[in-house]
Amino acid sequence: MKDNLDGRSRNSNTLISEDILPITSKRRSLGGLGFANIWIGMAIVISVFSFGASGIEGMSIFGVASATLVANIIIAIVGSLTGDIGVEHGLSFATYLRAPFGIVGVHFPAVARGIVASCWFGINTYIGSTAINYFTIALFGIDNWFMWFLIFAAVQIVNTMLGIKAIDKFASFAAPCIILITCWMFYKVNNIAAINNISILGYVPSQPTANCWLITMCANTGMWAALAADIPNMTRSLKAPVNEKNWFKRNRNNWIPQFATLPIIETFIAVIGAISYLTTGNWNPVEVIQAQAKGVTLLVLLVMVILAQWSTNTAANLVPPAMCFTNAFAKWNLPYKIAVLIAGLIGVCVMPWKILDQLYTYLGYFGSFLSALAGIMICDYYIIRKRRLNVQDLYKRDGQYRYHGGFNVCGIVAWILGTVAANVGSDYGYLFGLPTGFVVYLVLMKTWYLKKFPQAEVESGYSDEYLGISVGNDWVIPGYESVAGVADETGSLVSDIDVSRYTGGKEYEAETGHKLIITFGRQYGSRGKELAGILAKKLDLPIYDEDMIKLASRELDMDEEDIKKMDEVPRNELVHALTAGGMYAAREYESATSDKMFAIQSQIILDLAKKSSCIIVGRCSNYVLDNAKIPTIDVFVVAELEDRIRHIAERDHVDYEKAKAYVFKTEKKRQAYFNYYTTYEWGNPQYYNLCVNTSGDMSMDELAEHIAAFIVNKPKTAAKQNIA
Repeated sequence: MKDNLDGRSRNSNTLISEDILPITSKRRSLGGLGFANIWIGMAIVISVFSFGASGIEGMSIFGVASATLVANIIIAIVGSLTGDIGVEHGLSFATYLRAPFGIVGVHFPAVARGIVASCWFGINTYIGSTAINYFTIALFGIDNWFMWFLIFAAVQIVNTMLGIKAIDKFASFAAPCIILITCWMFYKVNNIAAINNISILGYVPSQPTANCWLITMCANTGMWAALAADIPNMTRSLKAPVNEKNWFKRNRNNWIPQFATLPIIETFIAVIGAISYLTTGNWNPVEVIQAQAKGVTLLVLLVMVILAQWSTNTAANLVPPAMCFTNAFAKWNLPYKIAVLIAGLIGVCVMPWKILDQLYTYLGYFGSFLSALAGIMICDYYIIRKRRLNVQDLYKRDGQYRYHGGFNVCGIVAWILGTVAANVGSDYGYLFGLPTGFVVYLVLMKTWYLKKFPQAEVESGYSDEYLGISVGNDWVIPGYESVAGVADETGSLVSDIDVSRYTGGKEYEAETGHKLIITFGRQYGSRGKELAGILAKKLDLPIYDEDMIKLASRELDMDEEDIKKMDEVPRNELVHALTAGGMYAAREYESATSDKMFAIQSQIILDLAKKSSCIIVGRCSNYVLDNAKIPTIDVFVVAELEDRIRHIAERDHVDYEKAKAYVFKTEKKRQAYFNYYTTYEWGNPQYYNLCVNTSGDMSMDELAEHIAAFIVNKPKTAAKQNIA
């Protein structure tokens, strides 16, 4: 019997848990800078120094740098391509794999990836704990690396349990610290080279190795093969412009951070490792500097070790396996937090110090099966389905992705053959595994499976109805509307509002075919609200500003004064990072009152725009309505700074300095709020039809008259289409 994904079947569907549902556009909270910070934190791993050391034995420093750079450019390309899965459809890595592997077959590559990542968590935690132990011996005489291993593991697990915003917040702190300390390490090892009269740039190995460059390049590629494949776990939380079909523009928060961080930072790290090995015979600059350091220098190194391993582990080695385990155990609705704990326990129990002894062997097998996986994903997403996806069927037991008893034989065979090819290729595994997985999957799907198991997105001629955010489509699984932040269509939050006495907008609606909706953004103190009120009277339209606070307070069951304190103010990220719930789940957003308030106010704005022609002041209303494909006329009101300060001083009866401070403070909060909850840039003229300066010679009434004339006389020109 076919699944019915309504409220009655929620408990019976073994393919759904709230943590693996698609993330809708308005639920995405991670910006490009935040993603870059996370990548910086992930990229600086102490074990990566060893790649530079192994390379410098067979080639020059330029060879080490170029091999590392090329490898990480390849990873950035692959990661950016697979990252669009998260950006476009809001899907996690394991949930998407149901398409190329089947709803049952997905568990083989996904759980395997989860276990491997968990092992990496253990490796990095072990490296970090031994380094911490060095410092505690030197500073306090405490020698117990295993104790630090358990403590360090526990702290990282708890941090990851707090969710994407906690990871984002930690990364924003860790990234600049790590960069500064890494530059300092480069300076220190360079000094050691100078003292020993070693010419780094002029160094030529005594026995150059012909294939050293290629081996080093492939080893570096294998290092990041996992994240290149499962990066949708991160990119599904990235803010992205709605209705933007241009791949580069839509993915700017995806590909730019990857290209701007990983290749540059990894190359820098490899060079430091090479210099350290060349000058001291030890690839680990932390140990090299520690041997000569004392006091403050030791503390700086301790910070480096903790931040580098911690930031890498949370995003790269705990989030991915947790999402894979959550997907695998959706039948029991495994919570994200418990999945993180399982991943951490695996990493602790595999005795990572044993794996570290055979790191290159481990990386070889690791990169082998993941390279084939990346090839299959790219082929399935871009070639077979052309970025279209029947997302609803990913959550159905008897949908199109059931294939042979839940297995897509094409994906399984391509993965196995790709892994075999990668292992035959030995040191060059990634260069064999990815194309083999790609080609085998393509041939089998085209000649066999697409005929035997028709795919709706393919059969439709690649209809845009199977696209996601690029056509303004948010995937919502029936029965889970509240989780996705979609209001119940049977009711309206503004049903009690009476608009019968307003007659404005009727001629405009008759001429354009849609309601007259005007949004007002404004600089603080520019008298934008006053101007909107005058315009509302001239056009005989209802105007909504603090009315939305009353409606939101009723919906949230909170006092209006408490709501006002949060109105158009960004939430406290530190508090949220310490209190947030499950990763990526709707629960995380539900836990933050400011997020709930934004979601409710957004729904109120949509309901108001559907109810009648009107004017809406602030609350990111231009962004909310653009995303809903509701035509608007957007006005942004500005004024000279001195005029705004004087206005606030007169209105609030305060002196000039207090008014000035209040203007700057409120302006900063309003800008931060807008930039946090939208993908637009606050105050950027390109997002508005009219920018009005109230500091000129015109009175407020005259300005309102000009705006009214613009709207009434040129409705077709004024009616802005959706911003892509």
